[in-house]
Amino acid sequence: MKFQFPIFIFCFLFVAPAVCAQSAETTPPEEQNETMRDTLKRMQIKREEQEHKKILDKGALIKTEAESLAREAVGNTLPRNLEKKLREIEKSARQIRSEFGGGGNDDEALESPPADLADALKRLGETGERLNKELGKTSRRVISFTVIEITSEVIQLTRNIRGYLF
Repeated sequence: MKFQFPIFIFCFLFVAPAVCAQSAETTPPEEQNETMRDTLKRMQIKREEQEHKKILDKGALIKTEAESLAREAVGNTLPRNLEKKLREIEKSARQIRSEFGGGGNDDEALESPPADLADALKRLGETGERLNKELGKTSRRVISFTVIEITSEVIQLTRNIRGYLF
């Protein structure tokens, strides 16, 4: 009996407030759901921004690789080791075109094919510059027909340039 009263006081003073504090801190389920939706939305926006940045980086890669090809040309031919750069340019152009909603219509020929390697490399450099400029104007939620056309032209030019590899 003598220990019952102190145990009762201990429970009353320490255990009861702890139980009340736990139940008072829980948030209603609708607030938790709203918070979760906000977090998911922020994560989605961040992911889309990162994907758009990758697209911009690929556009810059096309531009720099095209300039590099023009510097490394030997007469009216290209060394065989530059085929990897051509493949990288074409791959990046395909990915950009795909991200902007373009299809895989690669069978179209250029309206006016380049006469020689120098002309083809010059056009590839100019097209890479135009692509980079157009990509800079777009946001992550835009479907740009201009970007799709330019990337298709880049793909056709890289195929044309492959004929000059030795």
